Amino acid sequence: MATIMPHGVLFRGGKEKIIREILINDNVIETIIGLPPGLFYGTGIPACVLVCNKNKPDELRDKILFVNADREYAEGKAQNKLRPEDIEKIDFVFTHKREIPKYSQLVEKTEIVEKHDYNLNIRRYVDNTPDPEPEDVQAHLLGGIPEAEVAARAADFARFGLDPAALFVPLKEEGRIGYLAFCGIIDSKPAIRARLEADPALQKTLTTHFDALEGWWHAARIIFALLQFARNGGKKIPEVRSELMAGLKDQIVPLGVLDEFKSAGVFVNWWQQIRYDLKTIVSIGWHHSLIPDEYLIEEFFKDEFSDIETLEAAISEAQSELDSAVETAQEIAAYEAGEDEKVTAASMKKVLKSLIDGLMESRSDLAGKEMKQLRDQEKIIKDIEKRIKEVKAAHKEKKGKLEHKLQLKRLAGDDFKAESLAMIKQADAKLSELDPANKEGKKKIKAINKDKEILAERISQTDALLTQIGGQLSEDDARRIILKKIYDLAHAELEHYLNAEKLGLVRGVEKLWDKYALSSRDIEAERESTHMMLDGFLRGLGYLA
Repeated sequence: MATIMPHGVLFRGGKEKIIREILINDNVIETIIGLPPGLFYGTGIPACVLVCNKNKPDELRDKILFVNADREYAEGKAQNKLRPEDIEKIDFVFTHKREIPKYSQLVEKTEIVEKHDYNLNIRRYVDNTPDPEPEDVQAHLLGGIPEAEVAARAADFARFGLDPAALFVPLKEEGRIGYLAFCGIIDSKPAIRARLEADPALQKTLTTHFDALEGWWHAARIIFALLQFARNGGKKIPEVRSELMAGLKDQIVPLGVLDEFKSAGVFVNWWQQIRYDLKTIVSIGWHHSLIPDEYLIEEFFKDEFSDIETLEAAISEAQSELDSAVETAQEIAAYEAGEDEKVTAASMKKVLKSLIDGLMESRSDLAGKEMKQLRDQEKIIKDIEKRIKEVKAAHKEKKGKLEHKLQLKRLAGDDFKAESLAMIKQADAKLSELDPANKEGKKKIKAINKDKEILAERISQTDALLTQIGGQLSEDDARRIILKKIYDLAHAELEHYLNAEKLGLVRGVEKLWDKYALSSRDIEAERESTHMMLDGFLRGLGYLA
């Protein structure tokens, strides 16, 4: 039995203590797992999982495994959650009864009964309170970074192959043995991250991890390629999952940056994203629906997409020109917008037209010059709007053609024609329901007929276009592209975890900067300098002799 309970049942007296005594004396409790706060709807209090087993193995007789997992979770806005690596760690420790400092411990029944009087409060047995942050008084007063605190982070540096000498140098101050200073290129807190990320050793460590992923993928790709035969006696998905997770751990864990649980987190997060794709592959093979448009575009339609991006950039540039022209027009017209009024090209054209109409009757030279200036600005706005309209039309046309090519690449000629013919048939059915004598009906008939013309034109061009794009997507191409997508997701997940570890290293060094970069002596010197400057100002003003 595994049941979720509030922590109170572990230490309260009365009837609850009597129940604990019975369970402990009967050797029923196998494991107690402390969970983080805010996991469950409707309550923010932390809970625990009580695992009871009447048939505990002999090696666990008169022992209880305590697991304190309340510090390892992901924070959410309304609710916290356990990450894949957190779940994997809990499961692994429970399954293998592993003892990990500040996380889990096997406790003898005699200790629980005699020393703690049947109290099962998890923190009595597994205290995961973080060690206190060291503070060096001499460093705070006189400056410098304690060498002992840098040495305490040696394991973090070693994981990435970094030498602390790349960041710290001995403090050149007589009598200050055992203190360091940041090296010359680190003159500000942001410089720490830049220096670490540029370090060749760190870059090599990251590259080694991605090379390991590539090596794992060579074997994984073969397993995935055979998935479609799973229903005919090949490997089932649970077998594939277990084998691939073990393989990834074997590749990543020895590199030293990600432990077995975080390596499992990389895998499980990745698996969560692809599990439905795998079920589709097993059921119907390498179907084109598993391929996102961007992968097809990258593979077959780069030039078309590049043209569309060029047009989008032109639209954005022209829009900026239009905004600038509207601002200029507003200045020329000396127009003050209302409090909630948004000045647009349309509203400015109305203002300009109104001013031009008002000056039409005047025959003075000044009015003529002003009217010309207003008309010129009006023309600039209209010309830019015309250009935007033309580019947008070209963009829409090219985008429509690309979408058509993508559909054709996926569905092939016959399938695509069948789809278009079915749409024409639906359009005919709608036309039969509309009344051409009705104004609204006439408008809808015109729109539907236009859509029918487009569909008919597409059908007539299908065969030629299919030849132009190299025919329908083959099964080999589909398999290759889907496998690339699956690998890219794994690469992105590994990169995410490595970046998190790298950020932890950066924050550790930044903490040393926050603590010791500015000493009390520096603050006092700066204060003295400020006082002297202030005294100089006061003397200059005659307030001090």
